[in-house]
Amino acid sequence: MKNPNVQIVDFLKLEGVTSKAVAGTGNAWTYSYPTQKGVSYAFEYQFASGGAVDVKVELEQGNELLTVAQETLTNANYVIPEDAAAFDAGVTDKNVHIKAYAPAATGYLRLKFTGQGSNAASTTVTRARMTLVQTI
Repeated sequence: MKNPNVQIVDFLKLEGVTSKAVAGTGNAWTYSYPTQKGVSYAFEYQFASGGAVDVKVELEQGNELLTVAQETLTNANYVIPEDAAAFDAGVTDKNVHIKAYAPAATGYLRLKFTGQGSNAASTTVTRARMTLVQTI
């Protein structure tokens, strides 16, 4: 039975793709999504690679609505909130990860993936979802 208090946002589907490259030490961003009042957040992510995986996952936030052309690029209005707890400093496997996280009070959020160290050129994000659970 579907839970009416749960909303799942698939960031890759928002962009119309099934995976995103996070090759070597490159960066990749998801489309942004508006934050919501009275919900708890969880983020789910997974990587595939023909070699080693070493990816930092960060939650960027901002108060500006991005245009489609700006969505998957670096943007000075989207930052890691000051004093925010670390999101995931280094994923080095191909397992599914789920992280509960309380975003700062901003209008929008998006995920940023950064390849690190031994991250292979073939590494891709194959799952990038956000679950919102109504708490009020």
